[in-house]
Amino acid sequence: MSDPELDRLASAMGRLLRAETGPVRGSDGFTTFEALIRSLETELGQRIDPDRVRQVANRSKRLEIVSDRVRPTRRVQAVQNPPPDILYHACTAEQLERYRGEGVVRSGNGKPVFLSDDESQAWRAAHRMGGEPRVLYVDTVRQRRRRLKLQRNRRGLYVARSVGLADVLNLQPQFAEQRSAGGIPVVRGPDGQPRMALIRVSRRFGTTWEVAKGKLEPGEPPEWAGVREVQEEMGVDVEFDVQALIGLIRYGFLAPGGLPRLKTVYLYLLAPRGDMDGRFQPAASEGVRDVRWFTPEEACRVVTHTSLRPLMQRARQMVEEPVSTPARLPDPAPASARAK
Repeated sequence: MSDPELDRLASAMGRLLRAETGPVRGSDGFTTFEALIRSLETELGQRIDPDRVRQVANRSKRLEIVSDRVRPTRRVQAVQNPPPDILYHACTAEQLERYRGEGVVRSGNGKPVFLSDDESQAWRAAHRMGGEPRVLYVDTVRQRRRRLKLQRNRRGLYVARSVGLADVLNLQPQFAEQRSAGGIPVVRGPDGQPRMALIRVSRRFGTTWEVAKGKLEPGEPPEWAGVREVQEEMGVDVEFDVQALIGLIRYGFLAPGGLPRLKTVYLYLLAPRGDMDGRFQPAASEGVRDVRWFTPEEACRVVTHTSLRPLMQRARQMVEEPVSTPARLPDPAPASARAK
């Protein structure tokens, strides 16, 4: 195995061992090498040589080994969950002008800046301020990169001493929102337990397991787009019932040309109306390399994107406690009606 391959294996090991949804571990934080290897094979989609796993673990200063068990050293274990990728700050148009003039979002009375993880809550707070309401979209990923600390108070709000204007998405020139939708097909396996279908996608930064998703077409309802994207990316001609909305993902990114965007992804549980065995033809032109069925526990483990992981946990709860009656997609409106 070449050095880049060892580095890739080391990265995957560290990520799995630190993740809340990683391989099963004891109360002391240790995981058996056997459980770790199974998780690695699921995540990387290939057979893993146990000797290579031992080799990586032995050379790492961030892993502690006792007999056939391994865990991250105490100094690298996460002590709390990171905040959502997007937080919301309530203010007025007058306050916003002051922020622009000072070049920073900062309270004028020495109090901290309050941020909510609920946009509706932020809008309600902004309407109570007595001026023209405004809500700012704060990209916390940028905040974390710059090591600006966010804390959470007893009311569930995040607080910061200040927020740089560069971290506020909707204050950037040419800002726009982009809406996408995706879905997770769910079936019952031979053992009667649920299975969830995911796609393996190759991108410039590596290969990851993800949920099939994509941008909404003009005038397209999110649930229709979720079904369409699953059909296109997984390469199936099966129709689906939309069982439930799992939730929304929101995060900031830069579109081609460095244009700032707020991404909103609607994610649905889907029930196929027909048999899906052996019918996948992954959309290779879009980087989709494989489609595979996972148990809910495995699905939560292999999806590593930080924005997706909370929704994967919610999806797991939903399929393990299924909705009694699936919701059916409405009949598509005529093209003439959708254009209005």
